[in-house]
Amino acid sequence: MQNGVYILSEIDDQFESDYIKLREKEKRIYSDEEVSKLPFASISNPHKYEWNMRANSFLRFKKYLNTKKEKQNILDLGCGNGWFSGNLLKDFNHSFYCVDVNITELKQGARVFESEEVKFIYADIFSADLPKEYFDFIILNASVQYFPDIKKLLPQLFKLVMLNGEIHIVDSPFYSEIETTNAKKRTKDYYSKLNFPEMAEYYHHHSFSTLKDFKVKVLYNPSSFKNKMKKLALFNESPFHWIVIRK
Repeated sequence: MQNGVYILSEIDDQFESDYIKLREKEKRIYSDEEVSKLPFASISNPHKYEWNMRANSFLRFKKYLNTKKEKQNILDLGCGNGWFSGNLLKDFNHSFYCVDVNITELKQGARVFESEEVKFIYADIFSADLPKEYFDFIILNASVQYFPDIKKLLPQLFKLVMLNGEIHIVDSPFYSEIETTNAKKRTKDYYSKLNFPEMAEYYHHHSFSTLKDFKVKVLYNPSSFKNKMKKLALFNESPFHWIVIRK
């Protein structure tokens, strides 16, 4: 353990260094105080508008979680600094397991959200020894795009989730086949502009077609008439689907 973080995989120091430098340039490395408030960002947060959208997604998920009365084991995969689980912890007595391959933000999360009910874990989901059929929920909150192949990822997650468990993909982009090419170009342009062109290799563009062989249910559709009307009324609604996948 390092500073409250369980280490289950070898730390990639080069990736860690590059990623943190990128996050700093994007102004996404926050103070402990700011992290403790997320997703309800302070007015001085440079990404306040984005966080307003994510706050709405968070509140939708929180309402959904309220329907689950028994104590749940929740895997927060690609958790970053752990704000999602950390904020849920304020209102729920579930057990949270926050997993990522970014040791800097994991240490911050362990510091900010210290609790017996949350564990911060540095782990490669494909090689680390995580408990099988243990988790009631696996949450990928704005993180599925950092996995190159959903058709390989989901079978791995099915090993970890319980028989009646759920995998939730929140605030992550999915594209049509036509949109994917333009999205890849935008990503390359974005990272090149920041002088981190190599980081584009870690950002992947998934199409809806990759989910066709799985049991998928959409709980939030930004293209529905209701949500389009909210957007026109200047509500800060997420442009991304909320997707649930079961075994």
